[in-house]
Amino acid sequence: MKRRLLLILLIIASLASLLALAPAVPVRADPATLSATPTSLAATVELGSTVTLNLTITNTGSNPITPMIYAGLPPAAAPAARMAPPSLPVPLPQQAERIDPDLQAELASGPTQFLVFFADRPDLGEALLIRDWEARGEYVYRTLVEHAERSQHAVRAMLDAAGVRYKPLWIVNALLVEGNAALANALATHADVAMLTADHELQMSEPVTTATVSCNATANNVCWNIAKVNADRVWREFGVTGAGITVANIDSGVVYTHTALINQYRGNLGGGSFDHNYNWFDPVGNNPEPVDSGIHGTHVMGTMVATPPGQPAMGMAPGAKWIAARACDSSNCSNSNIIAAAQWMLAPTDSSGNNPRPSMRPHILNNSWAFESGGNPIYAGYTAAWQAAGIFSVFAAGNIIGSNNYTGCGSIASPGDYPDVTAVGATDQNDLITSFSRIGPTTDNRIKPDLVAPGSGIISTKYSNDYQSLSGTSMAAPHVAGAVALLWSANPQLIGDYAATYAILTGNTLPITSDSRYMGAAHTACRPTTVPNNIYGYGRLDAFAAVAAARVQVPWLVLPAAAPASLASSGTQTIAITLDARKVAGPGIYTARVLIYANNLTDPPLAIPVTMTVPARPTHATITGTVTDSETGQPLSSTVTVADGVTLTTNAATGAYTLVVPGGVAQTLSAAANNFAPQSQSITPAPGSTVTLNFALDPLRPRLTVLQDPVPATVDFNQTVNVALPLRNDGNIPLSYTLRIDNEPYGVWRSDEPDGPTGGWINPPPSRDVLNLYDDESSGALDLGFDFPFGNNYYRHIYVGANGIIAFAPFVSATNYFSPSCMPLNETGAPALTPLHVDFNSSAGGEISFAHTSAGALITWDDVPLYGASRRLSVQALLQPNGQIRFHYRDVSNLLDADAGVIGLQLDGAVQTIGCSSGSHPPLNLSNGLVIELRPQINPQAWLSAASSGSTTVAVGATSNAQLTARWIGPIYQTQQARLRIISNDPRKPVATARVQLNEGVPAPYQVIIVMVYR
Repeated sequence: MKRRLLLILLIIASLASLLALAPAVPVRADPATLSATPTSLAATVELGSTVTLNLTITNTGSNPITPMIYAGLPPAAAPAARMAPPSLPVPLPQQAERIDPDLQAELASGPTQFLVFFADRPDLGEALLIRDWEARGEYVYRTLVEHAERSQHAVRAMLDAAGVRYKPLWIVNALLVEGNAALANALATHADVAMLTADHELQMSEPVTTATVSCNATANNVCWNIAKVNADRVWREFGVTGAGITVANIDSGVVYTHTALINQYRGNLGGGSFDHNYNWFDPVGNNPEPVDSGIHGTHVMGTMVATPPGQPAMGMAPGAKWIAARACDSSNCSNSNIIAAAQWMLAPTDSSGNNPRPSMRPHILNNSWAFESGGNPIYAGYTAAWQAAGIFSVFAAGNIIGSNNYTGCGSIASPGDYPDVTAVGATDQNDLITSFSRIGPTTDNRIKPDLVAPGSGIISTKYSNDYQSLSGTSMAAPHVAGAVALLWSANPQLIGDYAATYAILTGNTLPITSDSRYMGAAHTACRPTTVPNNIYGYGRLDAFAAVAAARVQVPWLVLPAAAPASLASSGTQTIAITLDARKVAGPGIYTARVLIYANNLTDPPLAIPVTMTVPARPTHATITGTVTDSETGQPLSSTVTVADGVTLTTNAATGAYTLVVPGGVAQTLSAAANNFAPQSQSITPAPGSTVTLNFALDPLRPRLTVLQDPVPATVDFNQTVNVALPLRNDGNIPLSYTLRIDNEPYGVWRSDEPDGPTGGWINPPPSRDVLNLYDDESSGALDLGFDFPFGNNYYRHIYVGANGIIAFAPFVSATNYFSPSCMPLNETGAPALTPLHVDFNSSAGGEISFAHTSAGALITWDDVPLYGASRRLSVQALLQPNGQIRFHYRDVSNLLDADAGVIGLQLDGAVQTIGCSSGSHPPLNLSNGLVIELRPQINPQAWLSAASSGSTTVAVGATSNAQLTARWIGPIYQTQQARLRIISNDPRKPVATARVQLNEGVPAPYQVIIVMVYR
């Protein structure tokens, strides 16, 4: 039987042939040994001074080592009593029948292979209390193996007596058996057996490839996706590349000879020698060395660790090592092979499948594959065992292949929907979720994915020693796996701690809570309005922010900047350790540790206690103060840093800080807070004094000022004229902007502008027709009483939708659920206009009416409440026989951005967005009493152009003249107006507008008179 499996893109090539009948006794590694002289460091250091101490490291082991040195905090106090172990049972796959119906069908045709799952399940909770990596892995391995032998004993004896072949799968307490229907029925009735399932063959979908050949490298020669998640900043600023960490993937295999991967392969012994024992597992083809049966696994591994020579950086953790297992061939994988791969990852074996060594398991396991749907617990046993052993498992959220319309709520795939794994969705270069990326919630209503990462057009390694672009959540997941390698390399105390690592990853993302594509009725169960949410999880991965939060920082303990040299057996090296009393906030006793690891970050480090005593002196001075927002006076959560000294964090509630310094010495203090301009001040406090130094920080932002609006353009016959639109940056960081001249069939004139229309709200007459539309309904045809010109056509009838739409053709359905979007409208593709498209709830009150007046046809939404709220709005539209349109706003003060409102026109083949609460469109900018008048005009794109379509940068305090060209287009009988969009990084108004008004100068020397016949 075959079941489809979306192994995202190509996904894995057949994994493990099954392990040997009985696991051999594991061989423990020969740990490297270190000693240090002295065994502790201590010194008395005067405030504002430094002392340097020497520490000599000796390799007392028999193998060469490369020491890795970290600063550490003092050890935590031991608990008064041993904690009770948490419960972590290995789950049993769920199945309604004792014998899988697929298996029954196979047995009807004769003997076949099948899986026998046993009811008694081991509990691995004790492993979560074991800190030692080797002991933890050994405990999990031994517990699973011994539990399987014990609970399967009776059934194995029965099979042995009958001469039936079988293979134990201890990771899930199962047997792989080959037999007929009689054997299956006998096993199904055995008291120890829970269920029998077919050895399902899972069928993979085709890979998603693109023609992209460039990774859009940054100025630092880093591919865009790596720079997007700030991994390159981790390398440059922290010097962390993943050294000491081993990553792995269960996939289609990896071409280990790829020049970007060969040096990171754990089996590379150097000098052209390789050892594939414990580093490669391939039951599908039994290849003795790593290969790839497709294009997928090599690409995924590259995103984790690649260091491509002569190419932009494309691997998240280029200092990490890798191992791999191949679980599927080019298109299919069996359950038994996947189980074997999962089992090998828990206790890698030699190339013959013998001598398992749990200590050689990877730290991080990437799984860029997924089932075709969620709620499938078939893999839950493996993920529970991995977590118990301290392996951090990452899964792709899953793809919906061929989807261009964005997936619906609840599409997240298994195993990514499990609570004990981190599921990753895919985003593009604009941090927007891709259309193929599966989303939450899970079947039991948990939020998934956990976070998102780049997964569209990702350049990475290709099996042919080349590079190629692939797209999918398969490409997103290894970004997170690589980020965990950076985290654990930066702070080895996190290794094996899933909960703490997950909290750091998800607590330091870029949260994303605005995406109009997922705000409609189709996504009411998963709209991205909170953090976390079911589209973006906790947000887009930020490796730099996560590593910054994870690093153990002891500012006064200064370790050597350069990494120590390798030490041969009995070799020694002396390193300098500096105690810096400039980097403490005052006198006291400070303690820390120097942690020295040998080769493997999972081996216990050599810990050297360090004590620095800073004595109090009467000549010391105290500096106190606060840090506040210069505009509001509110206290800021900020830092105060002394030049060449300590950095303090202010009190979040009061903004206060206190600092003790040597008296009579000049001090320069700098205050900094997120999104505020830093500020520095100098002070020389007298010995024994207490002084106050406050900071008021300015918000950090550009500020766009349009210096002239409108800009006139008078053009003579058959001429052009250059027009300058002056823009100034009144902020404190550079301003970047681009200009957009839109297709505007109608000039937009507002009553709150100097030359705007007059008049305002018209009370609907007593003769009005009350439409009695319920929530989301639409009216029948309404006769305007005249032929109304709109676009290139005339219309006699309109159709009114309850949610603020006036259409010139019937709605497809009588009920049209509100679907938020900027123009065009989702509810109708017909020509239409909207004075304000929001989710009105006319069934809860207010009135929608249509009336004939002397000025034209009047359509009014009077005091109509918004859906799910008590807030009410009053808007109306006036259609005039001359083709002009007026929108009147009597009461819009209760409108919020979250209401997703839009004002605009929808014509045949064109749209005009006048205002929208999302996207790069002008904001709604509505107020009570406002009138917007729309006058038919010549498209501004026909007479106005910008000299540059790219981005322009304006320095702080500088002025930029945006260059425009206006051209003569023939006689005009009224002022034409273009409303330019200015899209900038000014957070107060990311989309501003400026008007250019065209008037005719010297007219043409002739006139052509055309007789017009009006209906």
